Amino acid sequence: MWAPIIVIIIVAWLLQAVFTFMQMANFRKRMQELRTKGTIGVGKVTKKFGIGAIVLLVSSDHKTITAAEEMFGVTVFARFKEDEKLKGLSFEEVESLEFKKESKQEAVEQALNNLKKKIKQ
Repeated sequence: MWAPIIVIIIVAWLLQAVFTFMQMANFRKRMQELRTKGTIGVGKVTKKFGIGAIVLLVSSDHKTITAAEEMFGVTVFARFKEDEKLKGLSFEEVESLEFKKESKQEAVEQALNNLKKKIKQ
């Protein structure tokens, strides 16, 4: 009686591991591609219950965002998407923006602060 339940749990755990690996591979690929465009700032918000967020901001001239990508989700199926609204904005303009999603607001603030620190170095 317990054997099928244990097999199902093991298969689910293995599938989660495979999909997590695929998601991390996607993250590494996006980071490598964006590094060629300039300095990258990463903002990450994780939640136990709710939607997490990762935001990547790129600046090549240290004044404006030249590329921005975001990933939201609670599953391993989430992937990065371009955020055209942030592209071309100055750092000050990005700081003044307010987003509907609290997780995106936090992730953008973290990414911008991270980007500023890297530029100062």
